Formats: sequence, C-alpha cells, structure tokens
Amino acid sequence: STDFDESDRLYFEELSQETVLDIAELEQPSGVVVSVGGQTPNNLAMGLHNNGVKILGTSVEAIDKCENRFKFSKLCDSLRIDQ
Repeated sequence: STDFDESDRLYFEELSQETVLDIAELEQPSGVVVSVGGQTPNNLAMGLHNNGVKILGTSVEAIDKCENRFKFSKLCDSLRIDQ
C-alpha cells in the first residue's frame, strides 16, 4: 500500500528481485503478496520463492504454470481447452 494509514513503512524502490530480497532481509516478513502490481510481481515470484521468501496466496507453481506459455499450453491441452 502507498497509504501510511495501512502500512508501517513505505518503500519507493524499483521492483527487482535484488531490491525485494534486500527489503525482505531487513523486514523479515512472514510472507509477501505478489498478486498486485501487474506483471512484475508475477515475474519475481519464482526467484523470491527460490531465495526463501514465503509467497502468500496463489502458489508459485500456479503462477509459473500460467506465466510460462509452454506450461500454460500444456495445461489447456490437458483440460481440452481449444487454443
């Protein structure tokens, strides 16, 4: 959130894996939400997960399955959904 009434701290930094990992190391969150902010958080999810950051909400595997065109195509085929 960018609302001080909703957050203890606000960070106005680029959304890169390195920056988010640095903030996670500093803050020690119990988990992070990657389902808001467009495509960038989705693209960061697997790297954050692989570096020990707990992803809350939609699983990293489900995000990857939908973001990876090959995996998504296989999923659609398995569900018999025309593409």
